[in-house]
Amino acid sequence: MSARSYHQDYADSIGHFCAGLPDGLTVQTSDVDAYFRSCTLSVWARSPGDGGGAAGINQIYTDRSVAFTDQQFQNAIAYYRGDMHAGTPMPDFFVKLVGYDKRHGSCYSRTFAEIQKNLLMLFAAGDGDFSFAESQEITRLYQRLTALCDENRVPPVSVTPGPSSYLGRREEQTLSGLLADMERQLGRRSDLFSDFWGAAPKVPAAAEQPAEPEAPAQLSRDAAAEAVQKEQEEPPVSLEDAMAELRALVGLEAVKRDVESLMNLVKVRNLRKERGMKCPDMSFHLVFSGNPGTGKTTVARIVGKIYRALGILSKGHLVEVDRSGLVAGYVGQTAIKTQEVIQKALGGVLFIDEAYSLAPANADKDFGQEAIDTILKAMEDHRDDFVVIVAGYESLMPRFIDSNPGLKSRFNKYITFDDYDGEALYEIFMGRVERSDYRIDSEAAEEVKSYLEDLYEFRDDNFGNARDVRNLFERIVAKQADRVAEIAEPTDEEILTITAEDLEEIRS
Repeated sequence: MSARSYHQDYADSIGHFCAGLPDGLTVQTSDVDAYFRSCTLSVWARSPGDGGGAAGINQIYTDRSVAFTDQQFQNAIAYYRGDMHAGTPMPDFFVKLVGYDKRHGSCYSRTFAEIQKNLLMLFAAGDGDFSFAESQEITRLYQRLTALCDENRVPPVSVTPGPSSYLGRREEQTLSGLLADMERQLGRRSDLFSDFWGAAPKVPAAAEQPAEPEAPAQLSRDAAAEAVQKEQEEPPVSLEDAMAELRALVGLEAVKRDVESLMNLVKVRNLRKERGMKCPDMSFHLVFSGNPGTGKTTVARIVGKIYRALGILSKGHLVEVDRSGLVAGYVGQTAIKTQEVIQKALGGVLFIDEAYSLAPANADKDFGQEAIDTILKAMEDHRDDFVVIVAGYESLMPRFIDSNPGLKSRFNKYITFDDYDGEALYEIFMGRVERSDYRIDSEAAEEVKSYLEDLYEFRDDNFGNARDVRNLFERIVAKQADRVAEIAEPTDEEILTITAEDLEEIRS
């Protein structure tokens, strides 16, 4: 991507945005330029190369009046590479946008955050090497802005330009071309940006029901089995719905950022591939490390849906297994057993919990290595429609990865699941109360909250995170049932409500 192309897309986007702001809300493009340049340098510092170089960074100014020398550019890259979080304070102009949105119910600040993310994705991809580290930095910068929007309850954006609006040089693929096309479709000449940025939320069209195919007169046994399998497959989930499911999970903020960064990386990779640009190989296999009950299986299931929505997997389903589901007790049988599991997982995600159990200390006398070898071969043979996610304790996962050189090259993306703190545990508990159609009075709620805070604060090796919450809820419900059963004619309120009397489990 040429330096001139950087400037064209950048100036069009930022210039149009600033010009489209309403009366009483003024943002100087020079202020945006300085902030955006620091963000771009921070992203390029994550790149194996140097991004767009001095020529590229010098285009990120609407009037191009400030220029870096090559040496200044290299010094800046070294600075940002040394401190990932340096040099990108919350800009004053963005605080002003948020304040305006808070007062008027508009969403200009969120729109800017979207434009920033999409332009940074474009700039990171321009040198032909959009890395996971670059995508993580883009996500971090994006979420710093949206966090302030969330704090001030700025409404979501209904329509925003995506990366496809920037990638490619045809006029209709640029942001200005996209907006001109939208204006033609709308058939009006009003203030386009005011309408575009502040549009009311789109109402999704009713889902179209696919026509039911006519059944053939006769089906072979294999064809019939295939038809049944297709009927049992879950309907595809949109990328937006899958990401909404991820964001709705309690806690796991670092995990959500990493998954979103991975999604952005894949999206841009697909766009580059569609446009015939260089597209280096990428491994989609993942390592999830963390203690039990931290949501690893749940997130793996959502990742499968995201991969399907992005076209990486044809089905996106999850097959969960541990050592007992892969390893047999006789020579040669483990490969057969593992292959059967792999066949079920093709088109989706094979999730291996406690994967390090496949590589014990005396691996030379263990059949787990046979399972590992079989899985590695499947990862190579079905690289276009098969993803493996391995999970387990953070301290033990290196033993698995180091057990075979092939594992290191394929599992190069790690996502860490931290323990839930007391506040998150309480939120998980209250979610179970609501989903199970119970109520809890204020006294009981305060007692449960205090108990869960202590549970986290004094946790030991047996701490089970969300599993402990589930077990606690089930025991409390059992106590509540014992109490209600002794009431001759309980009211609906009595049947629904958990009271302090039901918390014997906490006090024991």
